[in-house]
Amino acid sequence: MDAIVEALKAYLPPGDGYLPYYMFGLSVIAVGNSLQNYLTLHYSRRLYNGQFVPNPSLPPKSAGFDPEDSTRKLAPASSSTTNLKDGRTTDQVTPLAARLFGTYTFISAVVRLYASYNLHLAPVYNIAIWTYVVALFHFGSEWAVYRSAYLGPPIMFPFFFATVGIVWMTSQYGFYVQA
Repeated sequence: MDAIVEALKAYLPPGDGYLPYYMFGLSVIAVGNSLQNYLTLHYSRRLYNGQFVPNPSLPPKSAGFDPEDSTRKLAPASSSTTNLKDGRTTDQVTPLAARLFGTYTFISAVVRLYASYNLHLAPVYNIAIWTYVVALFHFGSEWAVYRSAYLGPPIMFPFFFATVGIVWMTSQYGFYVQA
């Protein structure tokens, strides 16, 4: 077992502290999440679990407006709204959305993985912080603004990991970044 651990150490990020390992570990998890987004909608549907119906407040199709092209074509479902066509609601998870999210997650994983080995470089460090800020903004807006996710375990994980990343990286900037 000691030989395996020693062999793995050669591939882990060098440097002091635990931040490089945190970022390395999250990058590995993110690569798995990216692959999952390309293979199934199941886990994305657990996270983006808000239910929607066609937006009844949009005007009908005309020469200058098509409700299908509107970013507001769906509205959050409530107990007072139902899809009159078939009585069902829908989520906003589509194969395209899952692939886009998988691609974004993979790009974030690459940035964080690269940063875990290069935390001494200010531009790389700053870009890595921004990956956490963008993730927190995305999940926060999906929960609070767009209502495509409910507050629960599936969304608490990204909230937690992004918040920890932001707080840890901003508080330890001077420790890792070399002037």
